[in-house]
Amino acid sequence: MRLSTPVRAIAAGCLLFWAGLAQAQEPSTTFAEAEGGRIAYEACGSGDRAIVLLHDGILHGAAYDDVWPLLCQRFRVVRYDRRGYGATPAATTPFASVDDLAAVMKAAGVARATLVGSSAGGGIAVDFALAHPEAVDGLVLAGPWVSGFKPSAGFIARSLKLVALIKLGDLEGAAKDPYILTKSADVQRARVVALLKANPQNLSGAGRKLERAGPDAKDHLSVIRAPTLVLVGEVDIKDVFDQAKAVTAAVPGAKLETVPATGHFMYLEKPDVFAERVTAFVEAEP
Repeated sequence: MRLSTPVRAIAAGCLLFWAGLAQAQEPSTTFAEAEGGRIAYEACGSGDRAIVLLHDGILHGAAYDDVWPLLCQRFRVVRYDRRGYGATPAATTPFASVDDLAAVMKAAGVARATLVGSSAGGGIAVDFALAHPEAVDGLVLAGPWVSGFKPSAGFIARSLKLVALIKLGDLEGAAKDPYILTKSADVQRARVVALLKANPQNLSGAGRKLERAGPDAKDHLSVIRAPTLVLVGEVDIKDVFDQAKAVTAAVPGAKLETVPATGHFMYLEKPDVFAERVTAFVEAEP
């Protein structure tokens, strides 16, 4: 069947549109030069609003794989692997995570951004907002773990159990932790295990002991002026809920939201919901 000229033109236009969209979403892995090493990062999308994704302390930037294309359709988005995670080599000399983030943003050509941080990544986002307030448009803290807060005895016991399982090589057992994902998230749980098996360096801690600790952020949260959204998965551990409430109370104007039917890795379990909340937050920023 031969297509008429107008139909062919429309079809060609659609192909160009989708090809352009795919190109905008296609990540380009490169390295930012940082103190004593280099940081692997990817960037995609375009626009006058930028987002930087910061991963937690177990997975690397690939944890945002399902959120990534959704955000890249509307914003300039950068994600990176911290020292010793994913494609970023372990540190061999002392370093500061805040400086690494600054190096990645500079290399990616991003002067200002909304920082979206998970767990320990949220802590780095807070530290960066305190050190470089002029470079932060907003903060989205997903199950944040901020420096200065002390874990409970129950949290420590749970952490020791996870460490023991990991040392035994039982990643499947560790992934059954009831707080990182809901009970029915079997597909996402298998994905966590696959990511860790493919990236054992994520769990080794090699080189990360060289990180220079900055001042505790807990006592300085009240000076943050960036719009802040705190998200907590419905089944996350009590320590995270308590900390999220404390951060929300301390940061002026911060808002706290619970994401239903998710755990600590809410962006793995409900990527569409997570992307929608981040998008709404960024677009509402002045």
